[in-house]
Amino acid sequence: MISKFKFPTVLCLVCLTLSGAGFLRANERPNILLILLDDLGYADVGFNAELYGVETDVVTPHIDAMAKEGTIFREAYVSHPFCGPSRMALMSGRMPHCFGGQKNLPNKSLHLEDYNEKGIPLGETLISTVLQESGYRTGCIGKWHLGYADEFHPNNRGFDEFFGFLGGGHQYFPSVTDKVEPKVNDYQYFLERNGEDIQSPEGAYLTDMLSEDAVRFVRKSAEGENPFFLFLSYNAPHSPLQGKTEDLKFLYPDHQPENPKNGVDYRDYEGRQNYVAMMYAVDRGIAQIAAALEDPNGDGDKIDSIEKDTLVVFLSDNGGKILQAGNNAPLQDDKGSTMEGGIRVPMFMRWPGQIAEKTVFDHPVLALDLYPTFAGLGNAEVPEDKILDGKDVFADIIAGANPRPEEPVFWLRHHAGHNEVAIRKGNFKAYRKGFGFWKVYNVVNDVGEAKDLAKGNEDWVKDIVNEGRKWGETHQAPQWHDTAAGKKSWEENEMPKYNRTFQMR
Repeated sequence: MISKFKFPTVLCLVCLTLSGAGFLRANERPNILLILLDDLGYADVGFNAELYGVETDVVTPHIDAMAKEGTIFREAYVSHPFCGPSRMALMSGRMPHCFGGQKNLPNKSLHLEDYNEKGIPLGETLISTVLQESGYRTGCIGKWHLGYADEFHPNNRGFDEFFGFLGGGHQYFPSVTDKVEPKVNDYQYFLERNGEDIQSPEGAYLTDMLSEDAVRFVRKSAEGENPFFLFLSYNAPHSPLQGKTEDLKFLYPDHQPENPKNGVDYRDYEGRQNYVAMMYAVDRGIAQIAAALEDPNGDGDKIDSIEKDTLVVFLSDNGGKILQAGNNAPLQDDKGSTMEGGIRVPMFMRWPGQIAEKTVFDHPVLALDLYPTFAGLGNAEVPEDKILDGKDVFADIIAGANPRPEEPVFWLRHHAGHNEVAIRKGNFKAYRKGFGFWKVYNVVNDVGEAKDLAKGNEDWVKDIVNEGRKWGETHQAPQWHDTAAGKKSWEENEMPKYNRTFQMR
């Protein structure tokens, strides 16, 4: 199902004139709602599928409507192709390699050395702390994945309120896993509120629980005088593929349920149908949140609406996982890759009266840019010694200007014994996996990275590889490894092997 609205591919000058930054007065600090999905495929929201003419079976009408009311980013990038490092970059405004956070934290139950006592370094001031100290009411709902120990807990990293889970994922019917003892992986731990374990209601569905808590936070925040910052970090559509029974029945009435588990009224449907149902639940939550912004008191008169006072940013932490039913069309590859399918994500911003509607922004924007952009809009003071790898892009968004026409952007993922690296500069991107030949793609004209342009561009490749080598010199070794096998492999292969990675061949 694809929504029917169309988007212009250039900025509307009339809209820009009406919604220019000059209308934003210094004392008008917006509420900021950051919605992050987990492993969302590039074509797994209707607005992005239509942007590229991709047929899709996802049903996301409310997400699509919100995207239509704002600006869609055709070239939005995260800093790493999987969860933990991408989230660390988002919240810290820094490439995770620069502080040793380029691997996922291990499962808490592994008790792998002292890694359970590690997390995003305390020396990295998070955007939540910056906004909190400037007077924002701050909340984090959903997945954290930035550290288990008390000093890394959301309530100690700039969030007044936290509801969710600290690990890398969770079962979608938490009342089932509440009963499981002993807990053998992150997905079984109790949900918590501000450090206290909570028992989930019988049959409750995780996505609905997170959405409902976001509505509660919005309504409560609207009663106060200060703006809010809400980081709504959905687990969906990350595995396990567990759609809600009612959603599956509605979307696929002819599908027969299979394998009831633990006597609970849900079914473990396989594959794509589950995925579509999971996104349908997210869409329902977005509709509820949009309604709360429009009518915080719920009395129907909408006089108290905070919709025009709220910047909404929607994106994913990395590309979809194809083996878990994600669809990244028209991009190449998926989660874990530094090809476009792993690092380029759906994204939109909506702020009525400030950001142009029905518009597509055709220049690279990074998740790293959100930290300085939020700080700028919130008139918040960033510590003088704080290093940021992104930039405040709000004025560029308003003007339709490229924030980084000649600046290189880097991605690197460690494999066992080698690296996978990508460097984009302008319209071109150099890519290398292992120690093979460098490839070159024009990722504007060839979004699917089908045509290698390395031949004839050897001098450009040489220059960009030199820039990559300098970037690699800023890295730290990983502070943790996600598994014991990963640590052993790192040591036995004498990683990171940057000298070999950043060579012409």
